[in-house]
Amino acid sequence: MDTKVIGKVRTMLCTIATGTVIEVGDLVGMTAGLIVKAGATTPKIARAMKASASGDVVIEVSVGRIPLVMDGDAVFAVTYKGTEVDIAMNGTKQEIDVTGGTSYRVLLIDPSQDAGVVGSADDIKCVINRPLDGMVGTPA
Repeated sequence: MDTKVIGKVRTMLCTIATGTVIEVGDLVGMTAGLIVKAGATTPKIARAMKASASGDVVIEVSVGRIPLVMDGDAVFAVTYKGTEVDIAMNGTKQEIDVTGGTSYRVLLIDPSQDAGVVGSADDIKCVINRPLDGMVGTPA
């Protein structure tokens, strides 16, 4: 699982190609009307709330700007707080591109005091900044 959710999340069902496998917690995007695993150049994202196995035709994904905890591609620094960033790929693992990927700005690193531990790349708080569905509110 590449991400952990903070709080409650609204969801929606989306179509997925029958051969596509998505793990719970993966960040996903859409290509040609179908859900795919997000990568470094995905312009809008959601979080897979349930896994999808080969043969499935629908998948449950998040709605709106949801708070997450993810690992970074490098150690966290105070200057990263409040920064809009991209997804970095470490093999198949999705990470926060804390080292400067700002082309797509799909994630916003939490500006709060406890956004991350300086010197650690683990458990950095962020928010989906450009949600797949276009909704801007955070669920209660």
